[in-house]
Amino acid sequence: MAGDSRFWILFGGIWLVVGVAFLAATAGVNLFADPNQLDGAPPWVFALAGVAAVLFGGFILRRTLVASARERRLMQSGIPISATVTDVRRSLVEINRQTRWYVCYRYDYGGRTLTGESGNMPGDMVMDFKPGDRVRIKVDPQKPEESLFLGRA
Repeated sequence: MAGDSRFWILFGGIWLVVGVAFLAATAGVNLFADPNQLDGAPPWVFALAGVAAVLFGGFILRRTLVASARERRLMQSGIPISATVTDVRRSLVEINRQTRWYVCYRYDYGGRTLTGESGNMPGDMVMDFKPGDRVRIKVDPQKPEESLFLGRA
């Protein structure tokens, strides 16, 4: 999963840099260019594209960093328990032409039966998981609905 985090940080960072470049170029054109010599699209179009790219890149980065912080927190303070695989589902995400998969699982904690799923994983990591298999997870004692998939039990 760390490889996927690096990918998403790079992906979001690229969008962020492109957006900042568009905004800087737009500011440069607005500050230094002669408006009579501008030909083509108006500068606000590039500013709009820059804002959209910055927002998209920022969203991806924030989402990735929040998920990484959640994983670190659960690794440090989560309660280790076992869970039962209920399904292996295909993700909508492909990274470098590799389909990603989720391992879905069910676990009991605090008298409740809860469900969770792993993060996106490559096919070679999930191909051996079948419904009924036992897996290890960590559960947040304050919010038992939050869990972290660790692997085979």
